[in-house]
Amino acid sequence: MKVRWGPAVAATAVLTLASVLSAPTASASVQAVPVPAEQAICADLFDGVYSVPSSEPLARCQWDMALINADAATRARATGTGVRVGVIDSGVDINHPDIAPNLDLATSCSFVRSDDPAILAGLASPTEAGNGNCTNKAAVQDVFGHGTHVASIIAAPVNGIGIAGVAPQATIVALKACTASTYCFGYAVADALRYAGDHDIDVVNMSLFADPYLYYCGNDADQRALMRELQSAARYAQQHGVLLVAAAGNQSTDLRHPILDTISPDGPEDVPITREVGNNCRVLTAELPGVLTVSGTGPVGYPGYTTNIASYSTVGGDLTAPGGDYFAASNTVQDAILAAVPPNSALFGQLDPLNARFPGITTRSGAATYAWLNGTSMASPHVAGVAALVVQLHPDWSPSAVAAAVRRTAAPMSCPPDWAPQFPGDERLRCYGGSDGHTSFFGAGMVDAAAATAR
Repeated sequence: MKVRWGPAVAATAVLTLASVLSAPTASASVQAVPVPAEQAICADLFDGVYSVPSSEPLARCQWDMALINADAATRARATGTGVRVGVIDSGVDINHPDIAPNLDLATSCSFVRSDDPAILAGLASPTEAGNGNCTNKAAVQDVFGHGTHVASIIAAPVNGIGIAGVAPQATIVALKACTASTYCFGYAVADALRYAGDHDIDVVNMSLFADPYLYYCGNDADQRALMRELQSAARYAQQHGVLLVAAAGNQSTDLRHPILDTISPDGPEDVPITREVGNNCRVLTAELPGVLTVSGTGPVGYPGYTTNIASYSTVGGDLTAPGGDYFAASNTVQDAILAAVPPNSALFGQLDPLNARFPGITTRSGAATYAWLNGTSMASPHVAGVAALVVQLHPDWSPSAVAAAVRRTAAPMSCPPDWAPQFPGDERLRCYGGSDGHTSFFGAGMVDAAAATAR
């Protein structure tokens, strides 16, 4: 999961949102703007650039859904009805009105254990531990907010509240492997994958990397053992009909040509070391065999925005989707992705006091709360949602056939013109390819809900 906010810079203030989030806030009082105020902000920014993709109150803000054609015409063909999407993440807000109607709480489960390193270190609450006992529904509750945001991108219903997801009638199954600490340990991810295989889940989204390493290297015995366990769990899920979708990562690296790992080991008691890595090392879950790996873009098509690849996005994956990129196009936080967050979550608490500086960064409509976030965490669920639409139309297809259809129908994207690394430590040294429609930055291109559902 890891909220690595990346180097998105507000050009006018030369101020990163990361520095704002790490700074003490003056007040924790609720300052979320009401829906009409958010609508006005988005109308000013996006009208005439993007179509309005649904009738939902905040649809004008969903440039991401307009960009991938997750709109009324697509919903006339497929909505995700009957498709089950597992979200391996920090749980979901089981009471959020843009989550609860599509949530299968009975099947949802927390795989966090009581001896999770983050809980033992006091960084997460023991109440988040379900220990795989799926009768403990309180443990599924999203304390951090990340999983709720991801799940609503996939399947927020068209219900007159807030936003619409890509597959607004798909069923969400929350598979909790991450705590409010943002740690997502590999044991819990592996358990969630096996559970998905046993419980008729069609698609699984993984907007995370599996701790305690970013890169798992085959020449280290401990890392190799953990890597094999995750690979085995992923293979089990795939053999039981599950399509796996994963975020590429927010480290501004190239999965095909890794250089340095400065994050691992990544446990609460660990001291990261800087090490050289090569192609014997894998980012997991992004580089699990058979996974659809997704990079992120900002608001492609916005006037003057030509870089397209998000400032933080790791590249070298299979395809691309909107992940948002604070301040990259319109110089506002609305360049990120608007989706649901729980009102009492850590993320909402961090972001809500920032409205005076960044108007509309959080929004409230009664009990429903929303926030603008960016990351490949936000890109991946767009692809998972499109995959759910394909599964609805082709329920007998194998996971690999669904993945092939999603890749084949993506809209090709060209390498950014005159690309050069954007900041110190940017390992995306060059963008290459394009002769066959594929590039190293964007893979097969921008996921396209309309093309994927065209018969």
